[in-house]
Amino acid sequence: MKLFEKLIEWLAAVPLFILLAMFNIAVVMRYWMHQPLQWTEEMAGLLMIWIVMLGSIAAERSNQHLAIPMLVDLLSEKLREIINAVVSILSGLFLLYVSYAGYKLSVAAQFKVTDVLRVSYYWIDIAVPVGFVIIALYMFAGAFKSLRAAFAGGKA
Repeated sequence: MKLFEKLIEWLAAVPLFILLAMFNIAVVMRYWMHQPLQWTEEMAGLLMIWIVMLGSIAAERSNQHLAIPMLVDLLSEKLREIINAVVSILSGLFLLYVSYAGYKLSVAAQFKVTDVLRVSYYWIDIAVPVGFVIIALYMFAGAFKSLRAAFAGGKA
């Protein structure tokens, strides 16, 4: 599991570094060489969606997503863990549903290509289902930990 987590971190970091390098090259080419690169905008869009989805996986893994715990913090530890589990399960099920719909859209768009790079929109659109399925798996694992902590009396 640690190998998978490191792989996700690297897969999120590499496109970010490519994006930064690409933007630097694009600025140099446009303003110093007066030869703008036509493909950088499309490539940026493609890379950004993957960066966001892979970064979201890393955020979910380390439980860093936005939360408003005001009401939940007023509850007992056991009830808090149960509510965390229920919310994680419902969120994971929602993400799986969106993943299924996103996969269908990705397949429908597989023959549509970008204007400059001629990359299939499938590779852009599939980032959402892939990311959401992995996030859902982390949510289900978190729900299991919360339920185990709630009924074993310990912290997850």
